[in-house]
Amino acid sequence: MPVYEYKCNGCGKVFSMMRSMGAGTEGVSCPECKGTEVTKLLSATYSPDSSKAMPSSFDMPKMPGGGGCSSGMCGSGMCGM
Repeated sequence: MPVYEYKCNGCGKVFSMMRSMGAGTEGVSCPECKGTEVTKLLSATYSPDSSKAMPSSFDMPKMPGGGGCSSGMCGSGMCGM
């Protein structure tokens, strides 16, 4: 079962929960304030052998017109790369 990260919209606490694949926010409550208004966060993944998961020749996709992460054309780094 994957671990998902959530942020409480009430108190701002960020917490993790083990939930079924593709789970949303239904039934999730903040462990700090018990609030049920939470936002599911986009979090990084972990692979115990991540050095082999991505080839060293991997290139970030290019945006039309020559953009990309370094040019600020991709939404100010929203992908975290």
